[in-house]
Amino acid sequence: MVQIAGTYKHEKDENLETYFSTIGLPQEVQKLAMVPGLTVDVTEEDNKYTFKTSSKLETTLKVGEEVDENAFGLSVKSTLKREDNNLIVNSVMPGGRTSTRIYAFTNEGFVVVW
Repeated sequence: MVQIAGTYKHEKDENLETYFSTIGLPQEVQKLAMVPGLTVDVTEEDNKYTFKTSSKLETTLKVGEEVDENAFGLSVKSTLKREDNNLIVNSVMPGGRTSTRIYAFTNEGFVVVW
């Protein structure tokens, strides 16, 4: 397994624009969220993962526990699970829509698949 905790330069998302359209995120918020080259600090303690970006966005998720998460201005219920080198977040949006995002870690960094 790879080391998940660390500081990364966020270089790539997959399907992010489709995800934003699906949840109805306004265009002006989408542009702020898609700034290239953000630094992401990932910390891990007792199955709790915190993602903190250089743009001041921060979220903390614990494996197996549902949490209230602010996802780009939307209040969502999210649950985290870990499978090998992946952190998988399942969320329920306002109105009952669901989404999944996968943080796929390698020795070189990570990619977020929306």
